Amino acid sequence: MADNKDISVLIVDDNDMTRETLRVILRHDGYNVIGEALDGDAALEMATRLKPDIILLDVVMPKVSGIEALKSIRMVMQDVFVLMVTASTDQEVVSEVVKSGISGYIIKPFNAKKVLDTVGNVVGKVRANRKQKPAQT
Repeated sequence: MADNKDISVLIVDDNDMTRETLRVILRHDGYNVIGEALDGDAALEMATRLKPDIILLDVVMPKVSGIEALKSIRMVMQDVFVLMVTASTDQEVVSEVVKSGISGYIIKPFNAKKVLDTVGNVVGKVRANRKQKPAQT
């Protein structure tokens, strides 16, 4: 198991099974899953309050879509790393989320290796960002 306790993750997906699967995969690899949200509104509230390092954000959700939530989150948190989780391979959807400044995406159905590889790709960036920021006092 990797030592990723210092990496906080927020999971946002309207599907209970998807959230549970992501939580189990991430916690098994030592990540600190600090919250879970069911929709874009809750995602924005939790992201602002919990300040995660990484957000796993579903694209298609009721009320507020992942794309809309991403835009709102970006307004208040420019340096959070967002990985979109989607079953869509529609080029228009993929293009829109890439333009919105995501750090990667996970295509459903996924397996543990794909999730951990994708999240692992941004962990180094998270830690590098921390070193660049002056310590908060």
